[in-house]
Amino acid sequence: MPRRRMQSLVMASLMIGSVTGASGQEAPDRTPFADPDMHPSYRAQCHEVRELTKDRETGETRVDFSVTGALALVHFDGTLAYLGLCGTAPAPKVLCVTYQTNDMKVGDVVTVAGGYSRPNPDFIVLDPCLAQRPDETAQ
Repeated sequence: MPRRRMQSLVMASLMIGSVTGASGQEAPDRTPFADPDMHPSYRAQCHEVRELTKDRETGETRVDFSVTGALALVHFDGTLAYLGLCGTAPAPKVLCVTYQTNDMKVGDVVTVAGGYSRPNPDFIVLDPCLAQRPDETAQ
């Protein structure tokens, strides 16, 4: 009986592996994009953003994008917080629109993820967006 169960587990693993491989052919494994409120398989670094987003248009359906980098801007207007990162050539600037700064300061390394839009080739807006320090666990 244990042998039969082991064979079933092996077959199930092979089937799952083949399904994963098939879906992997449709999209690259290293993508900083994900369905809304889902974690991407890869978090981009600022120097990779332009290449990883070069063919990605802003569509009618929300898609999330994630990037890790040092904050260059932290601003709170009383209602919304604006966290800016990247922007050193050739990387486009990334602006995360959220509700609080969580005591983040310019220079802090953070991971931001949120609804992707691209008003121009040198500017990405993530709204809504969540930001956390890389050592914090995702909530």
